[in-house]
Amino acid sequence: MSQPGVTLVIPTYNGARRVEAPLRALLEQTATSDCFDVVVVDNNSKDDTARVVKESAAVAGLRRRGVEVRVVHEARQGLLFARLCGILSAQRDIICFLDDDNVPEPNFIVDGLAHFADASVGVVVSRLYPRYETPPPPSISRREHLLAINHRLGDAVIDFGAGATIAPTIGAGLWLRRTAFLGAVPWQTPEQLMPDRLGNRLLSGGDIELGFLVGKAGHRRIYAPALKVWHLIPPSRFETRYFLRLIVGVVRSEKTLEARYLGRRMGALSRLKNWARLVGAGLASPVLALRGDPVREVLFVLASRWAQALGPYPHLHQSR
Repeated sequence: MSQPGVTLVIPTYNGARRVEAPLRALLEQTATSDCFDVVVVDNNSKDDTARVVKESAAVAGLRRRGVEVRVVHEARQGLLFARLCGILSAQRDIICFLDDDNVPEPNFIVDGLAHFADASVGVVVSRLYPRYETPPPPSISRREHLLAINHRLGDAVIDFGAGATIAPTIGAGLWLRRTAFLGAVPWQTPEQLMPDRLGNRLLSGGDIELGFLVGKAGHRRIYAPALKVWHLIPPSRFETRYFLRLIVGVVRSEKTLEARYLGRRMGALSRLKNWARLVGAGLASPVLALRGDPVREVLFVLASRWAQALGPYPHLHQSR
């Protein structure tokens, strides 16, 4: 039988230099020690992440408070497998995912658990703010949502409801009811799910898919702006080649989810329109160049149009 409270799951791949930040933030939580425990999922890291966690000053502090911290290993590479491992390792029915570059505010656990007093709630989405080491260039600032930032959803709670609709259930700071997940998601056959981040492959959408499936099974999904999480973003995320790949990965993953679950297939006419939009974006390049950071602005618009023209990933879009 599951314990009350929440298991915080931190998937990490080569996160030895990053993982102390969320652990320290958990040490600063106002929640009592019996309300939560922590599972760090070492996803086949090569940088001695497990040892760093075990020797962490924040982990020592958590254990002195009576908070259990465990490191579990997942040899199958990829964010999907790491998340599944964390869910199956959890000892409580409420689970919250934190990335290894997330820093939740001190009220995070107390306020998050309060939402699950309503048995109809299966998913809670946190409010994610960026914490940039250096200010981003304008072309990236305009697209910060691609960096798992959603604070512009606003200050009011949003109820996305229970149903077969796609909602912005971003995985960083995502809360799930474990029993709802296990009943709604084909976790025993992960090949049926979006693979999400896998090494250097910038696929995405696995978190949105989980939210869709839990909603389809009849559980409400809500956005809770009081659950504030800072996403630590280094300058390396602004590198042009990386961001181009990110744009293509996000857009094609969105198209894949729409094809898989909403039946939005790309016929010949749709493809023709998308290619026409790509050509149109190319012709509009002189106008786009009037914006700040002109070269990257043009490249990023063209990358988005290119991804739309390519459409869903052919090996992933079949309905499940």
